[in-house]
Amino acid sequence: MPARQEIKKILDSYQDKLTESLQELIQYKSVQGEPEEDRPFGPEVGECLIGMLEMADAMGMRTSNLEDYAGTVEIGEGEEMLGILCHLDVVPAGDDWDYDPYAGVVEKGRIYGRGSLDNKGPAVASLYAMKTILDLGLKLNKRVRLILGTNEESGWKGMEYYNKNAEVPTLAFSPDAVFPVIHAEKGILVFDLLEEYNSGGDDYQAEDNQPSKGWVKVKSISGGNAPNMVPDRASALVSGERKYLQDKIAEYQSDYPEDIKLKTINSEESEILVKGISAHGSLPADGVNAVSHLICLLAEMNLTPGNIENFIKAYQKLIGTDYYGENIGCDVCDEISGRLVFNVGQIEVDEKEARITVNIRYPVSYQSEKIFQSLTEKISKFDWLLERKEHKAPLHVEKDDRLVESLMQVYRDETGDDKAEPIAIGGGTYARAVPRGVAFGPLFPGQPELAHQKNEYMEIEDLMLNALIYVRAIIELAADEKIN
Repeated sequence: MPARQEIKKILDSYQDKLTESLQELIQYKSVQGEPEEDRPFGPEVGECLIGMLEMADAMGMRTSNLEDYAGTVEIGEGEEMLGILCHLDVVPAGDDWDYDPYAGVVEKGRIYGRGSLDNKGPAVASLYAMKTILDLGLKLNKRVRLILGTNEESGWKGMEYYNKNAEVPTLAFSPDAVFPVIHAEKGILVFDLLEEYNSGGDDYQAEDNQPSKGWVKVKSISGGNAPNMVPDRASALVSGERKYLQDKIAEYQSDYPEDIKLKTINSEESEILVKGISAHGSLPADGVNAVSHLICLLAEMNLTPGNIENFIKAYQKLIGTDYYGENIGCDVCDEISGRLVFNVGQIEVDEKEARITVNIRYPVSYQSEKIFQSLTEKISKFDWLLERKEHKAPLHVEKDDRLVESLMQVYRDETGDDKAEPIAIGGGTYARAVPRGVAFGPLFPGQPELAHQKNEYMEIEDLMLNALIYVRAIIELAADEKIN
């Protein structure tokens, strides 16, 4: 039976290689791109997958590439399979990083870069955990398969392809959230709310096509990078008296935590640029939504009558800066997973239509159809439409399930945290893509949630502890021998 000291000694010998492997993966800008003939999610995502599989090949593991939709790394023998579910794609970097988001900079014990935490760091930690199992010569009673998805951040088509074309694990964990064990994940809805202008243009024209003094005409609005990110930038093209615009911005800025800038485009037009703070779409309270604040700023101005202006007023009433869906009819809560979360991730408004993309995380005991019904009743009063895009059903595994109890024991043994209990989150992991799975790490309680934020990083010390915990988890779930 392996001793903990033996496991740690092997892992410690890999620290430099593990760090270098993560740096290498971060350097792939694996944001979903335009599909190519053999790359369904773009070239960078495909190259990142190949790079990870080559690392595993060099370690002597069995690998496979499922048409660039997913990849697998496997060790062990047996009829049953333990899955470790990770992804290699990332959300866009956003702005204002202190480090190159695709360089894998190491500074003060941290590895900086988009994907360092979500989810390339945990994927590398899992890979080296499997390598440690091989080095121990431990006999497994199940196969252990690291499953590498390639578009978790933008649709899950890679995991759908895997489930249709490969063996589904008997049980699984996904190191893509927080410790201890995530036994419940809220349901996820992604949809567009839009208003299509019947006239095809505005119903207001001032003399010489210029707004009257003290009035503002909004011509377009744009902002956001992805539905599951709190937008950190939003801009509006407007025409209006510059002094009036400056005064209204200054008035709003007095209570706003970030920057608002006014840029002159030409003698007739100006751009209002609102800066926010990016955060994960499941935790909008951790960020500052630049889109919502831009809309609320514009709503405080004397707007000329028109289609875009009507949309702005409706947005202010239905959404405003709320992130619980209070005014739009979907503020619900349950005892298992908590309150619904509402995030506006993107906006595009022009003379033809106004469209916002929303990401909702709803409690596990609620039905998606009831959420949609309530939303539709509210927005129909403002002539808005709803277009459905994605739905991921909630995950709920009972706290006394053996999978949950086993992983909880591993966590307690390695951290000494005897008071920890399984928790519920608003985030969505690949754990819900299989019949019996839970999320497990990589963040420890009290650590900042940096996924989808600027200056994302992972502590090297935490990366190594993650790897140790995953070795222990594999032994607990897939081996007859246990730890001394």
